[in-house]
Amino acid sequence: MGASFDLTGKVALVTGAVGLLGKEHCKALRGAGADVVVADVNEAAVHAFTTELAGSAGKGRVLGVSVDVTSKASLEKARDRVLGELGRLDALVNNAAINDMFESPQAGAELSKFENYPLDLWQRSIDVNVTGVFLCCQVLGTPMAEAGRGSIINVASTYGLVGPDQSIYV
Repeated sequence: MGASFDLTGKVALVTGAVGLLGKEHCKALRGAGADVVVADVNEAAVHAFTTELAGSAGKGRVLGVSVDVTSKASLEKARDRVLGELGRLDALVNNAAINDMFESPQAGAELSKFENYPLDLWQRSIDVNVTGVFLCCQVLGTPMAEAGRGSIINVASTYGLVGPDQSIYV
C-alpha cells in the first residue's frame, strides 16, 4: 500500500478473518500499518493465522480472538479484550459469512433447490450473515461511536445481484 493509505496507530478488527477474503483483508490492513484483530469462530485457525500474520511484513500488532458473531456475549468478550489489550477500536470489517454451496458443494447442489432447502440451514445463514452483521455493528460499533470516530465496512456478495452458476460446484 502507498503512503496515502497509512493506518499506523489504528486498530482494525476483521470478522471471518481466517477465510479466503478475511486473510487478505488482514494482510492489507497490516501492510498499511494497522494493528489487526484476527476474529473468527475457528479458534485453532485464528491461532495459526495470527502467528503467520505476526511473522509477515508489516508494522502493526496482531491479536487473535475467537468469536461467534451470532453471540452478543462472545462479541462483548472480544470487544473487551481488544480494548483492554490494544486500547481502542477504529475499524470493523464485517466479513464473516457462511455459504453452504461453498462450504459443502456436493451436498449443497441438491439442497440449493428452493423446494429442498432445509429450514435449519436457512436459519443458520440468517443468523450469521444478517444477525451477525447487526450484532457486530451494535457491539463493536459502540466504542467507535463513543469515541466519535471509526469506520464499519460491511462486505457483501455479488449474489444479491446475480445468482451463482451452481453447476461449477459439482
